[in-house]
Amino acid sequence: MNDLLEVLTTVNRCQVTELEKKGKELDPKEYESCEKFAVYVRNVQAAIIHTYQITAFGSLKESDPEKAAVLWRRMSDFCDSALTVLKVLKGIFPGCGTPQLYDLTLDYKIEADKRYHQNLEDSECAKTPIPEGLFPKMS
Repeated sequence: MNDLLEVLTTVNRCQVTELEKKGKELDPKEYESCEKFAVYVRNVQAAIIHTYQITAFGSLKESDPEKAAVLWRRMSDFCDSALTVLKVLKGIFPGCGTPQLYDLTLDYKIEADKRYHQNLEDSECAKTPIPEGLFPKMS
């Protein structure tokens, strides 16, 4: 699974990098620019949604909540990288879907962070010994 996560992380990083690169190359005043730029916006949107689904599936399959937390941390980090780029681009290409993608990515980041913290709490809870006398002794 780690090899797959590395591939996914690399592909996601490329999607965000391409969006940023095209945002610098294309002139927002030219009519065709928005149409061209929107393709990269959709690619990042697809990556955010798909990665979230893969992360959710992987975390549910993970028996160790600490390892599941790592998956959610990676998702949150991916959202952070996209948000950093989108923060600038949503003002430059406002009519090309960037403000909507920014909001969507922020929503996914909030949910990823929530699940990250839940899994961390579960991990700590699993390490806590059961207090003596909490359950009646079975004879």
